[in-house]
Amino acid sequence: MSKIISGFSKLSKEEKIDWLAKNYFNNQPEIIQTIKQYWNVDEKLQQLHDDFIENTISNFYMPYGVAPNFVINGREYVVPMVVEESSVVAAASKVAKYWSTRGGFKTKVISTTKIGQVHFLYTGNKKDLITYFQQTKTELYAATAPITKNMEKRGGGILDIELIDKTDKLANYYQLHVTFETKDSMGANFINSCLEAIAKRFQKEDIEIIMSILSNYVPDCVVRAEVSCPVADLGGENPEKFAYKFEQAVKIAQIEPYRAVTHNKGIMNGIDAVVLATGNDFRAIESGAHAYAARNGEYTSLTHCEVSDGIFKFWIEIPLALGTVGGLTALHPMAKLSLDMMQQPSARTLMQIIAAAGLAQNFAALRALTTKGIQHGHMKMHLMNILNQHHATPAEKEAVAAYFESRTVSHSAVVEKLNSLRKPSINWVNFSDEKDIRNQLSKLTNDMQPAFGKMNAQQMIEHLSAVTQIANGNWKIDVFVSDEKTARRKPFLNTDGELQIGFKAPFLTEEPTPVKFSSISEAIDDLAQQVQLFFEVYENNPERTAIHPFFGELDFKYWKKFQVKHFTHHFKQFGLV
Repeated sequence: MSKIISGFSKLSKEEKIDWLAKNYFNNQPEIIQTIKQYWNVDEKLQQLHDDFIENTISNFYMPYGVAPNFVINGREYVVPMVVEESSVVAAASKVAKYWSTRGGFKTKVISTTKIGQVHFLYTGNKKDLITYFQQTKTELYAATAPITKNMEKRGGGILDIELIDKTDKLANYYQLHVTFETKDSMGANFINSCLEAIAKRFQKEDIEIIMSILSNYVPDCVVRAEVSCPVADLGGENPEKFAYKFEQAVKIAQIEPYRAVTHNKGIMNGIDAVVLATGNDFRAIESGAHAYAARNGEYTSLTHCEVSDGIFKFWIEIPLALGTVGGLTALHPMAKLSLDMMQQPSARTLMQIIAAAGLAQNFAALRALTTKGIQHGHMKMHLMNILNQHHATPAEKEAVAAYFESRTVSHSAVVEKLNSLRKPSINWVNFSDEKDIRNQLSKLTNDMQPAFGKMNAQQMIEHLSAVTQIANGNWKIDVFVSDEKTARRKPFLNTDGELQIGFKAPFLTEEPTPVKFSSISEAIDDLAQQVQLFFEVYENNPERTAIHPFFGELDFKYWKKFQVKHFTHHFKQFGLV
């Protein structure tokens, strides 16, 4: 049956979820529960989130953290960060504190202009096109007047419109290359609206407009952030060696693209986290930054380092087209909170804060790489993720964290330590493992003395078989266990408690029952047969129950729990566990 659907967007949220569950999750109720448990209990707030995008069915949570101790141009900041990767926030916080005592971050905006383009084809004479452009240029500005009016009041608007010839790259291809200043707005909608108005006015019979769109490559919307101090103030055992290795690491990223990509990814860890927290477009920031890193024809580092005359200097120059008004920044409550947290920065100030966060992140990564290695700190932060993945209890988390305080963290080492903590103090017998049971019981002889009780080895084996027959329905015991006693006794089977020495069901006599078989070997065969039958009867009738002479009515699950305790009890009786 086809799963193609028409009119999906017109379905209610509940109907969308029901369709999804039916067609892609086999109506699993836990799927619907998971989707709905991420809804906000505030219906108005949830509706706000629902309206951000199309076909919304739930929310996808990301951790929202804060990095304190940033000192930027002498002003103190706490920086909000939204990111799923462990160690990012911790690293930014640690580096911010480190540089807060060494002069902090010095930042400045180099330029804030943005670009949009009208792409078109023209097959006529180029001189005629130039003449037409010059004649209509004033009218192109005028065509956008209703759109630019408010922006111009804030000091923004269209800065220039140029005609660009690209026919050497693509036949008949030209551009109107438009430069904008959008002030505190990221300006995507503003720019695109202006471009469409310009295209409409510029179009004529021999000009074919292909498209009108802003560019996320903004090499003239650039910010610089820098830290510097005397090499001696870097601290550590050998600051000179650290400064040298750090500088070389940056230079490697400047000439080796394979390293540069990972190097810049670390920078974007810090930048994207703040961009997300403020409701800005991190995809636009990412694409613009990486294009800028390759602007000279080869992909290279976004950061730079220089050690000269005893001074260590580390800086970044990066394009950041951001907004603090309009879009999601004006709608998302957490985005507004983020801007409040940073003392309501202008777009220019936000550029500087985010550049500092990226530089801090890169410094943290390079310091780790050139000293203890990147995994040392990262895996320490990742430790809790590993423990949560393996459902560690609070006590287990505390014990494992203490263990790795002075050890290298790896996934396998954490799991090994966790398993060692979980290793049961009781070596419970797996009574369903026939091969192991036979192997253990075959070690017994009837002249062995039990650790407790009066049964010899064969009597013990036949006793296990007899009790299994009760569960199988092959031995009816005339015994009554009240509901009150069952309710009181049965929960014991859910615990790690052992059957106590001296435990004896009421139907048993004081003296051991005489043996039925001629040898221990035959008794083992009978026990194996009864255990096999135990699983068969319950497989054929999963709902069946049988009365245990002490615990009362038990189903398959509880009989298995009893059998584990019972086998372990008697294996201990003869020193098999």
